[in-house]
Amino acid sequence: MSILRRQKCALVCLAFGLLVCSRMQAFGQAGPDATPPMPSIRQHPDWPRPSPDDVSSIPGIVQAFAEAVSLPAAQKLDKDRLRSLFVPDGRIVIGLVGGHGRPSDVILLSPERYAALADQQAKQGFFDRIIANQVQRFGVMAHVYASYESRRAPTDAHPFVRGIKSFELLSSANRWYIVQVYYDWERPGNPIPDSYLHDHTL
Repeated sequence: MSILRRQKCALVCLAFGLLVCSRMQAFGQAGPDATPPMPSIRQHPDWPRPSPDDVSSIPGIVQAFAEAVSLPAAQKLDKDRLRSLFVPDGRIVIGLVGGHGRPSDVILLSPERYAALADQQAKQGFFDRIIANQVQRFGVMAHVYASYESRRAPTDAHPFVRGIKSFELLSSANRWYIVQVYYDWERPGNPIPDSYLHDHTL
């Protein structure tokens, strides 16, 4: 790399650093009427407490989510168990596939809203099973691509749908939290790759 190019790169990095610093300082200088962003967990000290087995490991919290959204027909979800897996402002994101001139989109739901909709539509049973987890970690973050299959009853020979759920996780106070779950499913032209049918950790 030439000296001139190295100088340009250094200037770009310096400018970016100054921009980040100025943004952080702005939170402290925005005036008495400004409301700084509040940490999600800290502002909800009364959040439901989870079972330790549900949140002590990455596979554990992914499995706990699968169990928390599963239920027999005409039953209701355990809302407190589902909520306890998430940070208070966490969300469940449902992908919508586009077609016939309609673009792809997403539906953003809180765990509470998801549970309410599931209760309204629970005419048939719904049981999730995790096939495999692809795990990546960095600092307090973890990302999991969890391949799953869904059945109407645990004894059904074949699932009615398979897909991948993308988990964004936070490690805090000796437990894991779900920040977001975002998922899509198999369909013609969109099979689960074979590499996602086996556990893997980076």
